[in-house]
Amino acid sequence: MKRVSKQELIRAAFTGMKVAERKFSSLTSNSVYLNRAPEYLLTVNVAEKLGQSAPNHLTWLEFQLSQARSQPRGHAHRSAHETIKSHGRGNGRCDILMCWAASKEPRAAFEIKRDVQSLGKIKSDVERILYLMGDGVEGNTLQFGAVMFNTMAESSHGRHVIKSRVSQFREQLEDWRTTIGGKKRRLNIIAGSIKKRRAGDYWAPMALVAERIQ
Repeated sequence: MKRVSKQELIRAAFTGMKVAERKFSSLTSNSVYLNRAPEYLLTVNVAEKLGQSAPNHLTWLEFQLSQARSQPRGHAHRSAHETIKSHGRGNGRCDILMCWAASKEPRAAFEIKRDVQSLGKIKSDVERILYLMGDGVEGNTLQFGAVMFNTMAESSHGRHVIKSRVSQFREQLEDWRTTIGGKKRRLNIIAGSIKKRRAGDYWAPMALVAERIQ
């Protein structure tokens, strides 16, 4: 079976976000701004497209972070309480976890956020993914993680507003690379094309991707 690359999974997640926007527009007769769309609508459609793109993977929603690892040999699992406490997540779950179907080993974690206008809104999500990829969870096998999000502007100059915002995101990410990225993990931001909606707003799908450096 064909191996599905990280890039293919990210593209599938982008497609899921676009499908969610189309569904929301249809449901609201193209009259409601995208920042009113529920986050679960994004999550479910992204998960569906990820699953369709990777038949050799399992796609799990709301996965318990304490289990996002392979079985470590000779070591007891941390309790869920210890894991939650150490990375600061109240419910101890990630939105979507992709695992290899054959081994059940986790490969990629996805967090979903809507209408992000400052990277500060997703910093804790990025830190959780980095935690999982680092030494925070013993025996983890995650290769990469991504925070998928949209950013929108209601202004008639929305295309310019979003371009400017994306530039600010990239500048802020430079600081993150030195403060939270670490030496063995790479942080990148991927911006999809800006789209104008019939409701009068503009939006763009984006991904902040964290991956191990081989």
